[in-house]
Order: sequence, then structure tokens, then C-alpha cells
Amino acid sequence: MDIALGLFTTQGFTATSIEQVALACSAGKHTIYRRFKSKSDLFLAVMEFQKKKFIDLLVRIECKKESPLETLKESCRRLLELIVSDQIANLYRITISEVEHMPEIASNLQCEESPSFLRILDLVIAAQKSNELDPIDPKFLTTQLLQVMTGYPLNEVLLGSKEFRSQSKRSKYFEKAWILFMRGAKKKKVRKRSV
Repeated sequence: MDIALGLFTTQGFTATSIEQVALACSAGKHTIYRRFKSKSDLFLAVMEFQKKKFIDLLVRIECKKESPLETLKESCRRLLELIVSDQIANLYRITISEVEHMPEIASNLQCEESPSFLRILDLVIAAQKSNELDPIDPKFLTTQLLQVMTGYPLNEVLLGSKEFRSQSKRSKYFEKAWILFMRGAKKKKVRKRSV
């Protein structure tokens, strides 16, 4: 599966042949066809395999801290680390490049259906229940949180930027993004005391 993923990622679905996959795996073309009826079936199996690997990696973001808000923060930090990894960036690249031809793979990236969204949503709700976050629509809040925490870094990685390769740069970005999420962008008015 990893070899097929590598070929699909670098060459795209159309340019990758079953013969190339078989050759790269040191297997016969008929061996591949015994397991998969077509190149499309192989591609869908590769995508499902990658999605399962992503879900398995999400276990790494789970943690327990002193409060639900601290747990949410640390889980978001871990999700950022995962999202900018080559493995996940490749899943996004191949899904984006081939979704027009195979709409069924869109669920890999659809926000409210993704396992990462659902995990963070649960943590947002827990932080709301403990009065650490405003009681606004938790799905909306989760969407905004994930956009500020992972949207820009993922976009930069997908476009080939090296900015988020450095742990220190990711950490600095995360802290700034967390503060923005928690405080908002509106300038606070300072009340003048009357004497």
C-alpha cells in the first residue's frame, strides 16, 4: 500500500499504472489484479489504508491535563504536529488532486466528518461544560479553532513551504495562534478610572 501511495502521490492517479505498482512491489501485474479488480479499486484501497493510518495516529493527540482547556490546548498542539507531517500532507495532496475523479474520497478531508474534528469537538464541549470557553455553538467554535491552529500551517506545507519544518517555528506559531483563539482579535478597551 505504501509503495502504491508513493506512486499515486508523486505521479497522480492517471499517470500511475498497475504495471508500475507491480514492478515497484517486485510482484506480477496479475498478483495485483487478483486483489484489486481495477486501478480505481487499488487507489480506493490505498486511500482507505491511509485514512486508517491517520486515525491510528490521532491516538497520539489524546492526553489528560489538569483541566479540559489544558487538555484541549495540548491536543491541538499535538494535532498541529501531526497535520504538518509528510504522511498527512501526502494524504491531503492526493485527496485534493483526485477528488474530482473520485468524489467518494472527499470524506477524507470533510471537516465535520473527520476523526480529528470529532475529537477536538468533544474537548471543546468539555471545556464549555467546565466554563472555560464561552457556550457558543461548539461545532462552529471547533471549526474556527482548527482553522487557526492547523489551516495556515497545512496550507503552507501543501504549497511546499519549509516554514513549519522547524519544531521551534511550529511552537511559536502555535502559541500565537492559541492566544488569538482565546482572546480574539478585538482590542480591549481600557476603562479610565475617575479620580
